[in-house]
Formats: sequence, structure tokens, C-alpha cells
Amino acid sequence: MSFPALDRPQARSPFVGWTIPCLLLFVACGDSPSPDPAPPLVEGERRGTAGAHEHGIARPDLAVDGTRLTIDLELPAESVFGFEHTPRSAEDRATVAEALARLRTGGARLLAFPDEVTCALDSADVEAPQGMEDDHAAEDQHAHEDEHTHEDEGSQHEEVHLLASLTCSGEPIGPASLRLADLLPDVVQVDLTVFTAAWEAAGRVAPDASFRF
Repeated sequence: MSFPALDRPQARSPFVGWTIPCLLLFVACGDSPSPDPAPPLVEGERRGTAGAHEHGIARPDLAVDGTRLTIDLELPAESVFGFEHTPRSAEDRATVAEALARLRTGGARLLAFPDEVTCALDSADVEAPQGMEDDHAAEDQHAHEDEHTHEDEGSQHEEVHLLASLTCSGEPIGPASLRLADLLPDVVQVDLTVFTAAWEAAGRVAPDASFRF
């Protein structure tokens, strides 16, 4: 089933609150590649509830204007690190650091285009949950957290956000596909939204789904 357009969800966090309205304005005001550009297409099920925390579900918003591509990605921390609690050990902190480094440098590998189009990463900003990147937490604090593991982990719902800007060798309007498995192997489904000068499209798809800008 195809859902070519739907209402925009409310901003999901302070990190993306300013981003999505700006992207919409940016795309709407951009020059169209042709007088009658084809609308984007995402073939999948209806997306989940806006703002809902679902383990294994990634929520990327992709906006194209000319050769510029912006990725605004929201992820459950559990799907990035394997846990959502504050790191309690050196191993936990190493896992967090490695995962965040992959996100900051891997934005260009989240999508694939026909051979004639390549995209290079210009910038990437990652927002991790508070305390996730704290390498100097006291051992007694970790011990205190361990005492309340079962109580706290049931209520913690942390998110990670990536905002990446890419420049492509050509206008990436046309077929594309997601490539989330290498960077995010714990993601099982994707609530994808695509914005172009022509329109927007959205749907819940597989991590390797094909779509069209």
C-alpha cells in the first residue's frame, strides 16, 4: 500500500523542533528541476504514531533541494547502543563512543543511489541522551544505578538524533534505497518521510527499502 502524503507530525524534540519547519520552507522555496517534477514515492505501511518510542524503529526525514540532501534521523537509544541506561562500565562507555562515532561519520552510507550519483558528507551533528557521553561518572554512582536497574530500565525511553548535510554529485531526484544495516543493525523497520520541491511522501518500510525522491 502506498501513502504518498500525510500531515506533518509535531516536532519530536528540541533538536529537531527547528529543523523540520526550516527544511520544509527550504525545499518549498527551492528551484524545481523541471516544470512538473514527479512527486516522491514511499511504498509501505502507514507510519507509527508521531513521537512514539518504539524499539527497533528508525525515523529518518530526508529533504532534497538541488544537489543538497539533508538527513534528520531519530533513533531509540536501545537501537544504537543496545541499552538506554546511563553507561555503567568502561565497556558501556566504549560502546557508546563507537556507536556515536559511526553515526557522525556514516551519514553518506545511510542511502544508496544509481551509480551516476554519489553524495559526500558535509556536516553531521549528533545529540545523545544526557549522561551517555559522560566518561567520568563516579563508580559509586554506577553502583547506585545498578541497585535500581530493574526499576529504572522499564521507564527509560531515550532517543538519539542525527542531523546530517550532504552534497551530491548530481541532483538525487529519482530512485534511491535505504542502507541502514551496516550502521544500525538493530533497526528492524523505518518510518521514512521524504520531502522534495514537488511534494512529500511517507510510510513504514524495511531498512533496505527502495523509494523515490
